[in-house]
Amino acid sequence: MNTTFIISGGAGRVIAAVPALEKYARLNPNDDFKVLVYGWESLFWSHPVLQSRTFSIHQKGTFEVSIKNNRVVCPEPYYVHDYYNQKISLAQAFDAEINKTSDYSDLTPPKLYISTLERNSALRIVRETSKERAKTLVIQPYGSGMGILNNRPFDSSHRSLDVDAYLKIVKRLSEKNRDLSIIYFGDQNYRHPADDVSVDLKPYGPDLRAYLSLIAVSDYFLGCDSVGQHMARALNKNGMVLMGSTDETNVSYPDYFTIYRKKGHVPTYSPIRLSGLDCEFADRLNDGIMNFNDEEIEEICDTVNASLY
Repeated sequence: MNTTFIISGGAGRVIAAVPALEKYARLNPNDDFKVLVYGWESLFWSHPVLQSRTFSIHQKGTFEVSIKNNRVVCPEPYYVHDYYNQKISLAQAFDAEINKTSDYSDLTPPKLYISTLERNSALRIVRETSKERAKTLVIQPYGSGMGILNNRPFDSSHRSLDVDAYLKIVKRLSEKNRDLSIIYFGDQNYRHPADDVSVDLKPYGPDLRAYLSLIAVSDYFLGCDSVGQHMARALNKNGMVLMGSTDETNVSYPDYFTIYRKKGHVPTYSPIRLSGLDCEFADRLNDGIMNFNDEEIEEICDTVNASLY
């Protein structure tokens, strides 16, 4: 019997599942397995192993085509003991669930692919928006927890950058590097009117594939714990991740990216999907963890600068 893997959650989780799914394909060549995701199937376009196997769970006919005659597996990395004790990464926890192993030595980094057309389209956008600047940086300041509170963007999970800190960072980067083009990766609803530094991609209407391609042709990625960092890692793009309430061992790539945290603030672990009230209390203790002061912002910008030049 063939298998159908249902990968729930956001786009970052989907990308983190890629290495375990590739490994499953290597170890089980006779299983014509399928992958169902909640609207992120385009991330697997151009992937030589996963493109033809991946479908949206919301597509008409999914049950007949991908589920009915298969065994269904719903891996949940957040339930893995070593994961919620900050011993393994999200990708390793998916490996534990999908391949039933605790040996991650053969687990490769996630890998995503873009087409030649997508690369050239991204280069065109960079040329049209960069005003012939020498370097391009993609910044994703806000994650999926971002919302609006009192007419101001706010992330109660404290994974996204504080808005004031974000504005100071892009302004300082621009002041330090006059030849740096900064591309804003994020929801237009949260783009602050005071941000007159970063490139506004609204006229181009970018989706996840467009952002993926822009990261691929950029020089550096700067972001928070959200999908952009997973894209950057899957494209082997250098970058820095500004960490707040989550643990880099779990959700990022500390052996690859530069990880930066607020001085003296160790995050309180939030047991997502395991214990709701404990998550609320953790959020309270993590309050302010992504509101960097001027000294920290200077360190962030100096580190980016050293990597770019």
